[in-house]
Amino acid sequence: MTGRRRTGKGVTTHSPAQVTDRRAAQRVPVQIIVRFSATDSFQHVGDGVALDLSESGCKLYSELVLPVGSFWDLYLTIPETSRPVLISEVRVIWAAENDYGIEFLRVTARELTRLRHFIWKHMNRSTLRGGPPLFTLVDHSSPRRPHLKSLP
Repeated sequence: MTGRRRTGKGVTTHSPAQVTDRRAAQRVPVQIIVRFSATDSFQHVGDGVALDLSESGCKLYSELVLPVGSFWDLYLTIPETSRPVLISEVRVIWAAENDYGIEFLRVTARELTRLRHFIWKHMNRSTLRGGPPLFTLVDHSSPRRPHLKSLP
């Protein structure tokens, strides 16, 4: 059961400590400037900082209230690149004060490649310990159907 609480602003939020961790990908700690806009409007709405990042989502700090369930376009300012990575649709899945759980819903193949490159470049062994497998191998050596093997 997901815990709900009332904040002083009258917004119902989900506390991240009470939500089961269902991340599909390993996250890396970062501090990246983020701009976001209303989906399909390209009008700048607010700014924030991504505090951790994966190819499927991020934790976002912002002083702007982002309602749980709302949809946005997100622009990640990756330091090594000349233009931001555009995540063309994201959804706010939890909120706790000024921290938000962001799920990436629509990312083009080109932007996903740029995002993966950045994540892999900033991943280190301490980040990898205890997280989900980064990838699996398909074993074709068996005469039976191929099956997946997790890496140790």
